[in-house]
Amino acid sequence: MKLGFLPIPLEEGQLVPRYIIERQYLVPIYEHLLVEAPSFEAACCEALDDHVQPWGDDAQIDFDNAHSTTIAQAVELPETLEPELCAETADRYVLSDFLYCSDLDPLPIPPEFGEISGQEEDIGFS
Repeated sequence: MKLGFLPIPLEEGQLVPRYIIERQYLVPIYEHLLVEAPSFEAACCEALDDHVQPWGDDAQIDFDNAHSTTIAQAVELPETLEPELCAETADRYVLSDFLYCSDLDPLPIPPEFGEISGQEEDIGFS
């Protein structure tokens, strides 16, 4: 997905809005299990239960079937809140705190940024 946006001109002296954004790059991890169970449904339930079937050391990261990057959460940082905070020096823990613990209203994520489009059918392991 290639997105292009024209910059919005700002009035002289107007501050550029600041946003704290959580993006995700979802990478599947897979593992092959041998499950003994009375039915296929019971085997699936057992395979999904991390306590009954904990992940082993042989689990594989599957970069070939990774999803594209999406936006998971975003807030606008008011001009008056931490005006000295800048992208070059922002600590991930501070940003996470603003994103989830500061009572800032989450911004609605437009579908083109937040959805994993067309890949749900393609995920699989060969």
